[in-house]
Amino acid sequence: MKVVWAVGGAALAVGVLVALGRARSAADAVARTATPAGLVDALNRGVDELRAVGTEIATAMREQEQRLSDDLLAAPDDVADARSLRAGRRARRAAADTDPWDVDDEF
Repeated sequence: MKVVWAVGGAALAVGVLVALGRARSAADAVARTATPAGLVDALNRGVDELRAVGTEIATAMREQEQRLSDDLLAAPDDVADARSLRAGRRARRAAADTDPWDVDDEF
């Protein structure tokens, strides 16, 4: 019976030591963060994360802008064709506005 109690006590001691080790590890992490060097490290990691998020957002915005430009804007060749067509229409309209029989004679 003594062996059972000895094994039980040893198991309990190991369990308590493991729990204390975990608690100490967590306390050490908090204490390390509370030091000036730990605060600087935490701030640097936070700034790095914010930069990474900003880069991802900028990349996504550029991709979306390109997608919208491709979907909504006309191709450069189509724009050039439309400009030349409009220029031809303006020239014909300007020529039609001048009446060849409308001569201003001073009598």
